[in-house]
Amino acid sequence: MELENKHLNVDNLDFLKCYYRPSFFRMKIDLPVKLDSLLDLTDATFALYFHEYIHFIQDISTIYGLVNISTITYYIHESAHGIPKLKNKEFETPISLVSTKDDYGYNNFLLKPYYIGSPINPKHKKIEILCYKREQIQWGGKEHEILDIIKVEANDTETDEKFWFELGGNHITEGMAYSCEHYVYSEILKQQNQSLPADDYPYLVAQKLVEIIYPELAKEPLFVIAACDASLMTYHPGLSFIRLLENLKQTYFINRATDLKQLYIEANNLSKGTHADFDTILEQVKSQIKLNFRADQFEGNNQWIEILFERIKIFRNEIPEFITDFLQFGDLKKNQFFGIFHKLFGSPLVINGDHEGTISLPDSFNADNFHPSLFWAINQMLRVFSDKNPIPCELKSYCIKSKQVDNKIVVDDRCDTAPWTRCSDKDLCPFATMWRHWALCGYEPQSVNV
Repeated sequence: MELENKHLNVDNLDFLKCYYRPSFFRMKIDLPVKLDSLLDLTDATFALYFHEYIHFIQDISTIYGLVNISTITYYIHESAHGIPKLKNKEFETPISLVSTKDDYGYNNFLLKPYYIGSPINPKHKKIEILCYKREQIQWGGKEHEILDIIKVEANDTETDEKFWFELGGNHITEGMAYSCEHYVYSEILKQQNQSLPADDYPYLVAQKLVEIIYPELAKEPLFVIAACDASLMTYHPGLSFIRLLENLKQTYFINRATDLKQLYIEANNLSKGTHADFDTILEQVKSQIKLNFRADQFEGNNQWIEILFERIKIFRNEIPEFITDFLQFGDLKKNQFFGIFHKLFGSPLVINGDHEGTISLPDSFNADNFHPSLFWAINQMLRVFSDKNPIPCELKSYCIKSKQVDNKIVVDDRCDTAPWTRCSDKDLCPFATMWRHWALCGYEPQSVNV
């Protein structure tokens, strides 16, 4: 069976003019501000940063985020390994994978569109949730492969148009990130005559579903955030979110709840036995990522991944409610718990509106041979494998800005037309570095339109 194009999509998790790129550890804060000192940011800018930082935490600290990294990495590796086996030097795009056996990575990639749910674009400013229902679908072309999904009907109250969408990780991650941002910053910005505008779809979908299913719980924002987070500790967060809310409602949770940790315990009990445990998945994904960097000069990237994953494993296992814990301390500039967390984990590569990149390194991390832009280069390789028009190279503006720091960086017409031809240069750009490292020099996609 061939992998269909829809399985190759990598959606940005975006909010206003900012986004986080899942699986590739990159944030974009599309404002012309310096991002190397969080304490110097305005509260409004910090709120935007925090929204995308929550997505980074979701990426490395949840089963949903890790499985998403795994499926994307699987596709990239399978594509790269298959190219040198071709008879000629040109390969067709998008690359389709063919599986003749039960393959864990392949099956997860087939399931990916159902796990992530409907796209978050186009957005809808104001919606009303009308109803939701469970449906069973066949996947993978086999009659016995059945998956439950949640379909939600909504009405766009501005256009009075009804539409259906499949509830998935897209909506749970965005709903959680916006709720976290809103919890900390809504009152702070209100005092400055500012606000946090958000389209109901997708950012308030989770909240609106809680209001329908369990209105009492909807009045407790930290419990709503915890319900989102706990649902992301499964492969299929859309279905898990609804099952969790229905269970909490049926067992009168809000009347007997003692603390937030209790919600995580009950959510874990509800999903126990339906998938591999968090530690097992984390170790598998960590090994997959490290396969990207097999040379000593890139060992810093592997050490960075090692530190992030080992530290987040401690947090997730010992303090599963760690996100709601630091939310309760409020203003992030004065928030000691968030400060400790940020010091331990740092940040991924953050690009501002002037295409300048910065990164906060985890405490006690040796940055020798650490090249964060190479994760972005692998993302560009995914575009080459899966997109009929993967040019110009997404890193071009970043490389132009980086040239001000390192004059060895070369930016020329090949960035717009054929970045894969750069791997014979003396000084390699990030994309050419990975193209050569993966032994792809001389190979190029067919019929790329310039």
